Amino acid sequence: MTDFALSLLDNLELPIAILTDKGEIDYRNLAFAKTFGDDAELWVAKAAKTNVSGERGWLQLLFSARDRSESIEAEFQSRTYRISRVHFDNDDSATKVGLTFDDVTRQREMEQAKSDFTSMIVHDLRGPLSGIQGTLEFVLSSQETRLDPMHEELLLEASRESERMMGLINELLDFSKIESGNFEVERDPVHLAGILRRSVKSLQSVASRDEVHLLTAHGSDLPMIHGSAEKLTQAVINLVSNSVKFTPQKGVIAVGAKLLRGDADNDSIVVTITDTGVGMSPEDLSRIFEKYKQSKSKSVRGGAGTGLGLYIVKQVIEAHGGSVTVSSLQGVGTSMVLKLPLRRVA
Repeated sequence: MTDFALSLLDNLELPIAILTDKGEIDYRNLAFAKTFGDDAELWVAKAAKTNVSGERGWLQLLFSARDRSESIEAEFQSRTYRISRVHFDNDDSATKVGLTFDDVTRQREMEQAKSDFTSMIVHDLRGPLSGIQGTLEFVLSSQETRLDPMHEELLLEASRESERMMGLINELLDFSKIESGNFEVERDPVHLAGILRRSVKSLQSVASRDEVHLLTAHGSDLPMIHGSAEKLTQAVINLVSNSVKFTPQKGVIAVGAKLLRGDADNDSIVVTITDTGVGMSPEDLSRIFEKYKQSKSKSVRGGAGTGLGLYIVKQVIEAHGGSVTVSSLQGVGTSMVLKLPLRRVA
């Protein structure tokens, strides 16, 4: 590097350094020296090593994942830095990398504050909404209430919309927990067959109103598993309601499950939700489980969601040690497949 180039780097306020794969500092500009001081020697050396648990340091990751990761975040002296790779020798035996160190501590603190505020507001909305749902349910189920058809239909519509709003609130709460790293699922005995029946039953009236045939079938030998009945129900309802939204009149949605035998105690339960809806494009399929991403296919029912539903479904299933995959053809339909590892319950 020429003296002119070095003088330019020294005048930048952004910390810049050239590091070796051994954790040595080959060059540092003035901003880097001012920001990290002499402690940088130990910090960088540690980042080039693998700890006893086998976890690689951030510098090792930047060297080993040169084709995939161009930036990574690391903690140093209670601050968070986004470390970005700006130069790499072209040959495979490269031993030096040029990096910039951007302090993003304030940005992460603001994101956390925003997440905490959203979680608090959404949580506070659940109470009043639960009261509204309870009141509507009482009025509609009371034998003493006499309603004419028009008012009954209005109350039913209000009940459906309140359920939809509660679903959105639950999605936002789960998303907030996922983003903050506090998302966990319970590990109780769960009867998956019962979850499928209840989920389908809860959406049967909506499907019938839209003239969509909603069917369910599963083997009689489905065993109980460990997991969260609430979260698994939420995931199944989300997928089935999506199918209803994108399936035209006279269409069919089939919800099924079967036991898949594996080797050496690796049995699993496979749940499929298949519809004859509008389908998705290859572009949609490649991004469908990303947050805020929604299918560009036009819903036949209308109504937009948060763009978090399928992202949360994926997190829920993976938190149970499972996987979710999707296949689809435009104009033919879509099939979602949930695979859950079987941990038998006595």
